Amino acid sequence: MGLKDRFNNKKILLFSPQFFGYGHEIGNKLRDYGALVDYFDERPGNDFMTKAIIRVNKSLLSKKIDKYYNTIIKNLVHGKYDFVLFLNAEAISEKNLGLLRENQPNAKFILYMWDSLKNKKYTIDLLPHFDLKHTFDKEDSLDQSYGFRFRPLFFLDAYKNIQSQPDQAKIDLLFVGTVHSDRYPLLMAIKEKCMALGKSVDYFMFFQSKKIYYAQKATNRVFRNTKISDFEFTPLKKEDLIRKIENCNIVLDIQHPSQKGLTMRTIEMVGARKKMITTNKEIMGYDFYNPNNIYYLDRDNPEVDPAFFETPYIDLETDIYHKYSIDGWLEELF
Repeated sequence: MGLKDRFNNKKILLFSPQFFGYGHEIGNKLRDYGALVDYFDERPGNDFMTKAIIRVNKSLLSKKIDKYYNTIIKNLVHGKYDFVLFLNAEAISEKNLGLLRENQPNAKFILYMWDSLKNKKYTIDLLPHFDLKHTFDKEDSLDQSYGFRFRPLFFLDAYKNIQSQPDQAKIDLLFVGTVHSDRYPLLMAIKEKCMALGKSVDYFMFFQSKKIYYAQKATNRVFRNTKISDFEFTPLKKEDLIRKIENCNIVLDIQHPSQKGLTMRTIEMVGARKKMITTNKEIMGYDFYNPNNIYYLDRDNPEVDPAFFETPYIDLETDIYHKYSIDGWLEELF
């Protein structure tokens, strides 16, 4: 059964946190296949304080969360849905999720996590309310008490259309990402190694706000000698990111130290057919791993092999590209 047959005229209720527009992209892809999709933010607000409280102690926002989800439930425009899909569920309470299930007794409830449960402590209480559960984290999928199926992330169609021309690349190494954990000192160490090899580097280092940057500068000695102009505070638009990727030879990926699942950037580079340097050793166990295309860099000893810059990308099997596309992801998720 094709995706058009599977989703045509199906009613899908989608909840996702605002994360670089991926919730909207998924909703639009489902609509392309004929689904009727209602999309809502999984969180009742996206200001820094709301997100921080949800992460630390969401009970402090229980009234705000209850009001938010009660309003949604009372005003659902498509009546009864075939599927209710949550991406990275965290803010919703067990009570709210129970009420939503009562409101949609015939819907199949699906959860997909693109974060590890060790970073999402409230998600564990929500797991019994879902019929299908998927995670990008292989370690979480091995704990049978959670009931997850292992399913890596996906790349959007825009990445498979990237016109890569390594011999014409203007930048040797590209990094685009949020500055967190040990990323900044690692980025500086890698940049120094690349510059010594005569390789060009383009870093787009993002902070969610200038307040966060100044707090880091005041409390973290790593940032003492940095300038605010070293960082970006507005997310890179997708079309600008695509242009940067087109114009680079290799993309650098540095996952959070506590994260074992592969980042979205990793899977996007599969779709873009780009070479990559990554600090995530888990990548060696994936079916798309090829040492010609992917270089594992030890974050404790970040040495870069100069030969990796000189060898060409080697294409993978067609079914591998489909598996990691958004189409392959939707097929498996539903």
